[in-house]
Amino acid sequence: MPMLEYMSVREAAGSWGLSERRVHKLCKDGRVAGVIRFGRSWGIPGGTEKPGDARKGGGGRAVRGGRGGADNGTPHGWLGSDAKLLARSETCEVFQLENETGNGIVTSYDVFEGVQLLYSDLHMSRITGHDEVAAAPGADMLVVNHCREGRFECEFRDGECGYMGGGDMVVTPMPVFLKTSSFPLAHYHGISIMIDIPRASETLEKIFDLLGTPCVDIRAIKDRLLEKHQYFLVRSSDAVEHIFSELYNAPDELKESYIRLKLVELLLFLSVAETRDAGSRRYFYKTRVNAVKAMRDYMTANLDKQFTLGELSERFNIPLTAMKSCFKSVFGAPINAYMREYRIQTAAAMLRESDASIAEIAAKVGCESHARFTAAFKAATGTTPSDFRKISVQNGAKPSS
Repeated sequence: MPMLEYMSVREAAGSWGLSERRVHKLCKDGRVAGVIRFGRSWGIPGGTEKPGDARKGGGGRAVRGGRGGADNGTPHGWLGSDAKLLARSETCEVFQLENETGNGIVTSYDVFEGVQLLYSDLHMSRITGHDEVAAAPGADMLVVNHCREGRFECEFRDGECGYMGGGDMVVTPMPVFLKTSSFPLAHYHGISIMIDIPRASETLEKIFDLLGTPCVDIRAIKDRLLEKHQYFLVRSSDAVEHIFSELYNAPDELKESYIRLKLVELLLFLSVAETRDAGSRRYFYKTRVNAVKAMRDYMTANLDKQFTLGELSERFNIPLTAMKSCFKSVFGAPINAYMREYRIQTAAAMLRESDASIAEIAAKVGCESHARFTAAFKAATGTTPSDFRKISVQNGAKPSS
């Protein structure tokens, strides 16, 4: 099925010779046919002509988004003002997200009435307006997020911070009251399943009836899993991997069928999932999160120096045990492992992009011994620094002084 192209408010403003504010007002007043709303902006069908007498305001009713509409609390609302609709078919929409922190692509599928699944491929630190939309009143939703790669951080209004890493799954309500949320590694690949409970319940009842099994009560799942906390976190496990792996790897021609089957499997899994005791959850307050982030910035800015964990604990005024556990939660790896990988990646970039000697590069990343650096680099990459540089030059890298 051909994809219907849409243009942004900015593109329409340039085409029509109007201000962006005026185009937004025309869409809001229902004077542009076929528009859809996403976040705080609009998607306008490509080739749409400027409305007649566009200089005057209209008194028409605001247009609600259609299948992919995104008023606050609906599945696409969390994309906010960063989103631009790239393409749309009957069951799928593709959005591009871009702001000063980076960019990404989100692909959304209709699953059933009231249920949408979004694939996110993000290389950005945050999504503008996400936290305000997530807390907007009026929604009655259950949201399931699965992280394939990267990290997601959320700070709640009481100052507690929670983290989701590779392989983890988290269930939240909407509205959910966040203070801030971010992607601390500026890298996130994952799936979000947005379930509008009132709209989805009737459809799912029919599906489970066809299966000959009692219907899963979504509201009961929400009430049980979120009785004591604002989110329910399941760390990476074989059971979670089994549910989500086929969603990432399914052939395109079978993807919609896989999504439907896997949603049923996911709901059955959640209906019997054991709730975690509050004491087993890892919470960190923002003061300690800020301390380990400052510590990470300090270490990466001084790669030529080596620091003991005791020295870091004293410098950043954070107890050693708390420092280690908080750092791993924020950045997904123990301090020494994270810095070892960071040094190797930095060295690899220097080998590709500069003509500095291997000994010079080794010293810049904190390894005084040429032999030790060579052994560590080969253990991490499978090749020696000199061979890595040769391969990079052969592949088109141009070292510069």
